[in-house]
Amino acid sequence: MTQEISIFGFYFPAIVLCALVAGAIWYALDYAAIRLSAWQFFLHPPLARLALYLVLFALVCAFYPNF
Repeated sequence: MTQEISIFGFYFPAIVLCALVAGAIWYALDYAAIRLSAWQFFLHPPLARLALYLVLFALVCAFYPNF
């Protein structure tokens, strides 16, 4: 079981890959939510965006096979 990922000879912790994947998914969902004006229904939209990222990060880490 590897806890590090080699990219062009540089070793990164596996959690960095989880963060990048969660960030890409979050960016797509955030863009869709902005286009649909979904953030207007939250009292504090930046906090809702952070919560969405944390949920996505937890899901990506839960399904990552080496974690």
